[in-house]
Amino acid sequence: MKHNILTIGILSAIFGTACTEKIDIELNEGENNRLVVEGYFSSDTMQHSVRLTRSTSYFYNQPAPAELGAIVTISDSEGNLFVLTDDDNDGIYLTDSSAFGVPGRTYTLNIKLKNGDEYEAKDEMLPTKHLDTARYEYVDEVYGVKMEEHFYEIYTTFEERPGVPDSYLLLYYFNDSCYNATFKNEILYARDGASVDGGGIFDDVLTIMIEEDSIPKNPTVRLDLYTISEPYCDFLIELGSETINNNSIMQGPPANMSTNIINKSGGVNGLGYFSARSRSTFTFKIDNRED
Repeated sequence: MKHNILTIGILSAIFGTACTEKIDIELNEGENNRLVVEGYFSSDTMQHSVRLTRSTSYFYNQPAPAELGAIVTISDSEGNLFVLTDDDNDGIYLTDSSAFGVPGRTYTLNIKLKNGDEYEAKDEMLPTKHLDTARYEYVDEVYGVKMEEHFYEIYTTFEERPGVPDSYLLLYYFNDSCYNATFKNEILYARDGASVDGGGIFDDVLTIMIEEDSIPKNPTVRLDLYTISEPYCDFLIELGSETINNNSIMQGPPANMSTNIINKSGGVNGLGYFSARSRSTFTFKIDNRED
């Protein structure tokens, strides 16, 4: 095995209870009402977004309330500043379309709410790992077992740095439609293993297995490889463990998720994660095999 690979898929579980006791908990008041931050800054020249909402109770059956009227900026370690605005008044704060990050710099998200609370999040934008090649194979069996469905296995090749615990996030598109945008589908990430650290070019570092009927016919495929920080990779692993992968009756109780959303005003920290990431992309075409 060349890399330690973690793949998040869709899992479900049914839980029963033997006995219950009524406990009144204020799920969305005081310290339980938390700022939630979703956003990243990348090496792409684009309009970057940061979404601000408030946490809600498990039984809240409406969209999370947007956090409006905040002052939001992103700065880098070289003193550059990007101002984000919420022109649509929906809690989604946007840079202008010319914003981009530079690998090797640290990016800081600053948020000041209407009530005066201030939050800060930092993440380093690591050097880009360039996708050298990508290839696919047509398969109709798994571990020697013939399958009714037909699949494409897609393999990537890129070079990783020696002596550095690299982490990656891979998004894949078919005809410009992202197949794994959220945990509702598969989100693929990995951290390199010590046995391959700095060894050069590696094939099959990240492998995707796609059912043929789930994608367009003869699609154009785009792979976006993001180099991400180790703390953000830890966050993704925790997110998978506490949500999609939590399917066992032997699983422990939910744990507090890590976050880099720090409350500078001394109150409770926010939820979510602000990440910085650099991107390499590779595009190719799949030609369906005729039956």
